[in-house]
This record gives sequence, structure tokens and C-alpha cells, in this order.
Amino acid sequence: MFFFIWKSLIEPHPESTRRCCEDLCTAPTTRKPGRVFPLKGKLYKGAWEYEVTKGDRVFYVPHEELLKVVVYYAGKHPNAAPKP
Repeated sequence: MFFFIWKSLIEPHPESTRRCCEDLCTAPTTRKPGRVFPLKGKLYKGAWEYEVTKGDRVFYVPHEELLKVVVYYAGKHPNAAPKP
């Protein structure tokens, strides 16, 4: 399922999606104003948002101690941020 969703981002926006993937692999908690930032509030503790394009988002939780990132949503910008 995830591969299908990620593929739907790659096809129309290969460069933006590639950059997102590289950033998630190398520096998932590096803020980029307006593009990469942590979500606020108790419901979103530890969750981050990555703006791949104006209309596409990736929501994820980085686990620095495990050297992994768990992507829990990738796709069209939802009206409200999904909860991890």
C-alpha cells in the first residue's frame, strides 16, 4: 500500500519526492521554514510534516535513536493533519 502511495507522489513530481526521500534519510529533523517542521500539540507529539509540493504532504515520526523514520501519511494535503 505504501509503495503505491509513494509512487503516486513520484510520478508527477520526481525531483521534489526524491529530495523529500533524501531529507528523510539524512536529516529528518532539520527544519526548513514552510517546508519541514514539527507538528504542535499533544496529539502530534514527535510528528513532523514535510511539504513535498504545494498540494502534497508527508507526515512522519523520526526515531533518531533507531535511525529510522516512520511515514504514516503521504499524499494530498488533508484538511487536518493526520494523527500518528
